[in-house]
Amino acid sequence: MEPSCVRQNLIPGTTKLFSDFLYNFDRVSGFYPHAPFDFDSVHAVARHLNYPASRRCALVDALRQQNNAQEALEKLSRPETIAVVTGQQVGLFSGPAYTIFKALTAVRIARELDQQGIPAVPIFWLATEDHDLAEVDHAWVFDHEGTPRKIAVTNTVVNGGPVGDVQFNEMPLRELRNALGDLPFADDVMVRVARAYRPGFTFGAAFRNLLQDTLQTCGLLYLDPLAPPVRQIAAPLLADTVQRLPELLDALRGRNTELRDAGYHQQVHIEDDSSLLFLLADGKRIPLRWNGTQLAARDRSFRPAELAASPELLSPNALLRPVMQDYLFPTVIYVGGPAETAYMAQSQVL
Repeated sequence: MEPSCVRQNLIPGTTKLFSDFLYNFDRVSGFYPHAPFDFDSVHAVARHLNYPASRRCALVDALRQQNNAQEALEKLSRPETIAVVTGQQVGLFSGPAYTIFKALTAVRIARELDQQGIPAVPIFWLATEDHDLAEVDHAWVFDHEGTPRKIAVTNTVVNGGPVGDVQFNEMPLRELRNALGDLPFADDVMVRVARAYRPGFTFGAAFRNLLQDTLQTCGLLYLDPLAPPVRQIAAPLLADTVQRLPELLDALRGRNTELRDAGYHQQVHIEDDSSLLFLLADGKRIPLRWNGTQLAARDRSFRPAELAASPELLSPNALLRPVMQDYLFPTVIYVGGPAETAYMAQSQVL
């Protein structure tokens, strides 16, 4: 097999924003603090990163409950270690191949930074908070004849809650085995998948188990943001967001105007009643709507001070999530795709 690389701007559907980010960064430099692939910037950020020791200690303790990679955990506990972060939705059977490529890219970059004298640990953000089950309840595979085949879970209940908490009682393992046929490594794949996707497991746990098994020699750490210790670390950020919501929404509207005037799209539109938050209640993830003085979720209303006092009830939207990520981690590099890059053009003002 001869590998080849296709320029991103030759792929149909590539946005102007992402194309310019990769190939004409000077055109979008006002929307991003650093150029991609600029290791001089990486070194500068790593040297001046202000990350509290108490938060690092709490983060390592939280990660220890989700990971067995002792060497990576010990390394992250040191004050000079930075994080190379990536992540993805917790899709069936690890989701698209893109997921694995992102994880391996984070691993490779962390190793390159190590070689350059910057201690780095790769971390994978498990997007368990997302509530769109239809995006993760299936996987596309090439079967033994080279034909794309969709394999889906059909016995899950859609209740609007975080997909990471959705349990399944039966997995389409037979369909996967039939699709793989006599492909090389089919038996090994089935052993790993069956080991990870067991009845009673959640989408989040099974996804993490499969990635940990597949990439076990890579030193990759995984974080589930729904875990109570993680939510406790993020509580001050979420409480502050609620209190500063009018200011933050004004900043986002201003950034959206700047993007539009420059000829770029806005990945997330800010409506009059938009907020940056969801409410976690009764097993559901419910959008919070802002009316200028209060936040509302269906038939319930809250004053900002009420929610600021109970940040464990809050979940970030797509624009606040990168901010929460960089609050939790000593992030210096993020490995993302086109949509995430567009989010960050907006969330940079938060």
